[in-house]
Amino acid sequence: MQVLELGFLGLSTNSCAALSAVFLQMPALSQLDLGCNLIDDGGVEVLVRGLAECKHLQFVSLPFNRIGDNGLERLIQGLPASVDDLDLRENEIALARQLPLLRFPELNLWNNPLFLDGPRVIAESFANPACRLESLNLNRTNIGDEGAAILATSLKSNRRLREVYLTDSNITETGWNAFRAVLCDTTSINATHGSNHSFRYLGGTNQSILQDVETLLELNHDQNKSRVAAKKILQTHHHLDMKPLFDRKLDLLPHVVAWLERFAESRLDHKLSTIYEFARAMPMDVVNGLVGKKDGKKRRRNS
Repeated sequence: MQVLELGFLGLSTNSCAALSAVFLQMPALSQLDLGCNLIDDGGVEVLVRGLAECKHLQFVSLPFNRIGDNGLERLIQGLPASVDDLDLRENEIALARQLPLLRFPELNLWNNPLFLDGPRVIAESFANPACRLESLNLNRTNIGDEGAAILATSLKSNRRLREVYLTDSNITETGWNAFRAVLCDTTSINATHGSNHSFRYLGGTNQSILQDVETLLELNHDQNKSRVAAKKILQTHHHLDMKPLFDRKLDLLPHVVAWLERFAESRLDHKLSTIYEFARAMPMDVVNGLVGKKDGKKRRRNS
């Protein structure tokens, strides 16, 4: 493992070109930190030429520089596939145009001056099935309530992203509410079951996230997603509508009872009301099942 840290040097484009040549002689480089060096998009362009050959590179840290959208695009295109963590804190990234934030599992954009359309650019990446993002830091990027709603909506089908940091991003109760509907859609049991059960961290220190949103995030920490879905269903649907299952008659009753036994340990009211609903909906099926038939006639229970 090779680690290289060079800070506070004020690297010009020519200096970056010389450093790029050094990278070509460091194929085992795994971590690179070039923070606080005034690197701009032109510097990134030449640095990437050497870094492209560092096939073991995993972590690239370029905070407190002057990298903008062009530099970010070059990093996306040119860094080796081995890089899984890119730190671009305190740069000049605005996301003023569509950029695919898909390939890095961890991306830090803390305190970058995102344009108003920045959340939409990020959301399009979230909604892309090819997105590998697991952790995204958007602290101090002024996302706002509208941006939060855009990000939340894009998480409906995302099952990879685990955390988004939104400390000091000008989000109020309205913005946090948008995430509640994605984490637990209560419009139907099926909708609740299909909610996002993977996303588990939102915000950061000193955040006033709504308590019920925080509770849902805590539930999502459970690796057993079937259990997470079941808990959300039992917590938000006080009456379990069994009508969609009636076409299977009593065949499904044992499975329903088994599901309740597994997930509704302390919800006796759910168990009893569900079984009662089955029995009330098809009383003759229950009677026939208990009494049976003989020679085309019902047999008495005590015969």
